Amino acid sequence: MKIEYYIETTLLKFLKTKKIDSIRVIDLIDEIGICKGTFYKYYQDKYHLLICSFQNHFYNGILNGAQTWESFLSRSMNSFKNSPSIIINAFESQDINSLRSYHEQLMRKYFSENAGADEDEYYAYSADVFTHYVTDVLMAWLKNKCVETNEELIRKIKAIMPITLFVGLYGPLGGKNENKKQLAN
Repeated sequence: MKIEYYIETTLLKFLKTKKIDSIRVIDLIDEIGICKGTFYKYYQDKYHLLICSFQNHFYNGILNGAQTWESFLSRSMNSFKNSPSIIINAFESQDINSLRSYHEQLMRKYFSENAGADEDEYYAYSADVFTHYVTDVLMAWLKNKCVETNEELIRKIKAIMPITLFVGLYGPLGGKNENKKQLAN
């Protein structure tokens, strides 16, 4: 197996019991028995490692295979609920390069491609607020032992979706620009 696999799975093992901000690169290096140079050959820092780990072990195919934003969320939930302590410990970071930021960027990417969220400031702001909320809801869901079904949680999230994103994704005219014109009227 490749060394990256061992480094990534070691980080995931540490995340079962520790928050990402308390894990040190030297602890990972010592656990695996590699040189510092080997670690930095593949990763810029532990947050880069975290994103690579999640991309390879959790997010792989979630965004590309999602036909709707609901299927993106449902696929994320299915992936996350099997390892709640890892997800919670990974997301609860104060660092700007955290997994939370990366997850929100994935959702923003979906909205910009499918709801026109990158076309003007109001759409972009709506997408930002919504992605922060969705991430908070997912973390609360995991902390509460995933009591709600995917459908119940998606219904709750949809109930607070900003109208700009709702019209962009579901508007009766179908096109992003037409939906924006309709919203403006």
